[in-house]
Amino acid sequence: MSDTRATRILLIEDDDDDFVITRDYLDEIPFLTITLVRVTNVEDGLKTLSNKAYDLCLVDYRLGAMTGIDFIKKAKSSAYTGPIIMLTAQADDQLDQLALGAGAEDYLVKSELTAGRFARTIRYALARQDIDSERLERIKAEQEVRAKDKFLAHLSHELRTPLTAILGYTELLINESDNHHNELSVIHRNGKHLLNLLNDILDISKITANKIELHFTDVNLNGLLTDIYSLMRINALDKGLELKIHADQALPKYIKADPTRLRQVLINVISNAIKFTHEGYVDIAISCSQILDSAEGTGKPQGTADLVTGTAQMIFIISDTGIGIEAHKIEKIFKPFVQAADMMTKTIGGSGLGLAISNELIKKMGGSICVNSVIDQGSEFTVALPMTYDKGIEFTPLEINSRGGHLHNKLAKINMTGRVLIADDLRDIRTLVGHMITQYGPQVTYASNGQDAVNKVLKANEASDEAAFDLILMDIHMPIMDGVSAVKYLRSKEVMTPVVALTAANMKGNKEQLLSSGFNHVLSKPVDTDQLVITLQDYLQSAPQVQAVRDSQAPVSAESVLIVEDDTDAAEAISALIQSLGHTTHIAFTQEQAIALVKKTQWSFIFLDLNLGGGSGFEVMDAMQRHNISNRTVLMSGSELSEEKQKQYNFYHILKKPLSLLDIATLLSLD
Repeated sequence: MSDTRATRILLIEDDDDDFVITRDYLDEIPFLTITLVRVTNVEDGLKTLSNKAYDLCLVDYRLGAMTGIDFIKKAKSSAYTGPIIMLTAQADDQLDQLALGAGAEDYLVKSELTAGRFARTIRYALARQDIDSERLERIKAEQEVRAKDKFLAHLSHELRTPLTAILGYTELLINESDNHHNELSVIHRNGKHLLNLLNDILDISKITANKIELHFTDVNLNGLLTDIYSLMRINALDKGLELKIHADQALPKYIKADPTRLRQVLINVISNAIKFTHEGYVDIAISCSQILDSAEGTGKPQGTADLVTGTAQMIFIISDTGIGIEAHKIEKIFKPFVQAADMMTKTIGGSGLGLAISNELIKKMGGSICVNSVIDQGSEFTVALPMTYDKGIEFTPLEINSRGGHLHNKLAKINMTGRVLIADDLRDIRTLVGHMITQYGPQVTYASNGQDAVNKVLKANEASDEAAFDLILMDIHMPIMDGVSAVKYLRSKEVMTPVVALTAANMKGNKEQLLSSGFNHVLSKPVDTDQLVITLQDYLQSAPQVQAVRDSQAPVSAESVLIVEDDTDAAEAISALIQSLGHTTHIAFTQEQAIALVKKTQWSFIFLDLNLGGGSGFEVMDAMQRHNISNRTVLMSGSELSEEKQKQYNFYHILKKPLSLLDIATLLSLD
């Protein structure tokens, strides 16, 4: 107990002599300042205890018609949670057990009592009370965190479900109709904006709870930067801004980093610069301050290929010609829910979480972020991150295609048929290119590296001519097996499927080297839609427009998909998206309907919502396991699923709501 405030003790003692002795012992305790209140019977003791807060209670055993045991039982059954010590005139083991069993903290015999023993007993009782209080506070805090997590998971689901319907139907209308294209694009863009706000809120919640985990892997730095530039260039061009990216020195070809979080940080900072810049440019300057190992690296020039494993201090400087930030407000922009526009123009929306999230992620990566800014002239954000690289890694110049133009189709509507394999180790680029291709009709399958691509091609060729790919788009720099090695291996197996190289390297002679390695064509990153369409036309066949099946109660076929979703709008939207890809669908709105359907029908896929009215998707999975039913079950969820649950149910795939046409097309195209 702290000696900064008096320790309040209630003494229930009817003998005046014993009261004086007890008071004198209490006065001799050196570590406590005590306020002592005395009553002489159980009834007054209970009344006094209920009216005021006491840190400790001392009670005599014999108190007239009632005993100290009676008092302890009544006190513990009331709201009092503090320690109680019983005092008695005689030693009695049975009485000792009764007192402790009733809830007393300790039992003292008056004839054996000394000042030292009394002080120790009180000290220990108060210390245990402090420990118990801290434990209860910790349990309460943990319960509040769990309740908060549960609420956020529920909120996430409740928001993502209607967004599934909004974005799904809007995407269908954009793809299938030329009417009201601008208006539909506004709806889709604002729906995605709502989704980004939701993701920001969940991210900052995870950061606050210290639940953000980093997953480091080998990352192709040039490819990552090219992809970020490709995505951000569109935003800049839409505002009439020039987006520049450059590095004045060679950069490590591969670094060890969490690609998802590194992308998130850089995109947040670059997006912020574009958002608050109305004319001029946004410039991204990259440098690498290499730190050599003192034992082996000394004396070797930067850029050599035989450096020891070391650390590179990567510096990203993002500068703009935007509105700038007042000096005394700079510190606030890294705090949640605060943004420059709120403090200045109040005209630009957003959650105000992007920079706060980036700042926390950078700290977790061991780096830092700072900003210099001048009002009406612009801002300069400097992101510094330590990154390791392996021995022998190559340092190469940054090569990014800086062609202008919007990334959208400027050609007439074209419809093609065929099967296309896209191999790229970066998921966002795979899906971006896949989305561009599926607009024109071909089916798309994805591979995450060269070895994965080789396996899929050989498997498809062995299956049948119909299953074989008509075209392969292959990234050059991938882990496990790079694109060049993959093409050479395929050619050695007499696989003559056309392969188009996707490369961010545009150095002289590079195209000729790729063509001589077995590629049929080369496309530069960022991929230009016009050039991609022309390439597709060279290798794929034209086809009439395929009419999608619209009847959700159409006869079950080998391609029939069961959708289990209790929200009618979301279920119909998901159904429409799947039907647009040529599949028939059936909808179950409850777990009971779903269980009945899976018992009597084999489905090509089951799209299962996690949260169903009156139950959960797990009940459907439990029923399938009880009846030994095996289906490719895709879990749709607005919240994270624990590793334990993932292992328990072994879902074929997990999709986070809202589902997009690209998500579904990618999944249905997997072998």
